[in-house]
Amino acid sequence: MSPEPNASSADGPVSLRDRIGALLHGRVVAALELLVVPLLLALHASGLFIKPKLPLLLFGWLSMWLRRVGWRQIGLARPGSWPKTVLTAIVIALAYNALDIGVILPLLRRLTGEPLDLAAFAALRGDTGTLMLLLAVAWISAAFPEELLYRGYILNRLGDVFGRSTAGWAAAAALVCLTFGLAHHAQGITGVLDNILAGALFATLYFVSGRNLWLPILVHGIIDTSSVVLLYFGFQP
Repeated sequence: MSPEPNASSADGPVSLRDRIGALLHGRVVAALELLVVPLLLALHASGLFIKPKLPLLLFGWLSMWLRRVGWRQIGLARPGSWPKTVLTAIVIALAYNALDIGVILPLLRRLTGEPLDLAAFAALRGDTGTLMLLLAVAWISAAFPEELLYRGYILNRLGDVFGRSTAGWAAAAALVCLTFGLAHHAQGITGVLDNILAGALFATLYFVSGRNLWLPILVHGIIDTSSVVLLYFGFQP
């Protein structure tokens, strides 16, 4: 039961942080809180807002702090075995990238009639400086923060909305995959669909690893790294 405005705990008055946090635990409030995600993505798509990744991460951290939920609780915890996790990530990432390039993207291109829009990477081919920059970006600005945001904060917050049953998690994962795909709208409709499928992979890895974020983070980063290297050498999927 949520504390009353003037309630006191055994150790003294309830703090403002805990009062706000208690309100944020409700399903309706959680759903209203998550409206900020499509709002910022829509503003970004319309050109009226900067990239929303960092603001959304900060917003998610604030929500978690108020609710006294730590990053470890949503999956940023040490995996059982680092060597096994890293090796598994390498195998899955390279296999998925080969499947994506050889099968998924050609099928999506036939379906949509549009190729993957990689205009943002036009300057990468043969440019070692750009390669080094994008390799850093692949981890610092993509794999790590995106997994914290999408599979960490948003997925778990949707779990609060739908309930943490199998059906609830499935609904939450589906919405996160859709959101993740739409966030990559700059890559065109083929890129959106491709990223929805990639998001499904990352969500699956999150759940099969016991809701640990490190396997999807590593797979995400290795996929992006291998893709950047291929573009550097002039390979266009």
